Amino acid sequence: MPHILVPEDPMFMKRFLAMEEPLFHSLYYLHLTHLPEDQAETIRRAYDSWGDIQRAMPTHLSWHTPTAFETAAARRGSKGYRLSGPDGEQLISLYPIEVSVQSLSNLTECLRLLERAELELSGPLAGALHEIRDPGQDQELVDNYRRVLKALTLTAPPALVAALLSAAPEVTLNGPLHDDYQAFRDRFRLAVSEGDTFMLAMHQALYL
Repeated sequence: MPHILVPEDPMFMKRFLAMEEPLFHSLYYLHLTHLPEDQAETIRRAYDSWGDIQRAMPTHLSWHTPTAFETAAARRGSKGYRLSGPDGEQLISLYPIEVSVQSLSNLTECLRLLERAELELSGPLAGALHEIRDPGQDQELVDNYRRVLKALTLTAPPALVAALLSAAPEVTLNGPLHDDYQAFRDRFRLAVSEGDTFMLAMHQALYL
């Protein structure tokens, strides 16, 4: 199975969790029986795949975070490992996790289904999405899903993955590995927060 890289990034974690609650949880338990069987099966597979990815992630990561910056400040006490740059500065730790191509394919298929439902503005799935959506939230559910999946499907630099597979208790990135880290960090940030100037600035600040 290929490896993907997941940063110890609370802004990403918050979006990742939002795929389960309210989106997948509500679709699965409240609306699935009202959907055509092919749509229901697509959502079932995607929900299972989301769970597989969550279970593959390091257990010490703080998934329930009151604010992004509170968690970012606390990362210095992480039970993971310390990642440093060439000048000794602490970097956001990255964790290689194995994810099956099928899991990512299932999530992609479900995203396309939800995107079509949003465009149609009618039918049981479109109605379910409208019912689940919380007007008080500043994140659209399908757009959030799209951003998370884009981040999860970023190509991870092989040399960086290899250097981090046995990362403990401290890893220092020099030369090309540090360049790979910076390039991946920037692509990851854009995948999660691009299009929202304020959120992108906040996200960038987490990595300083």
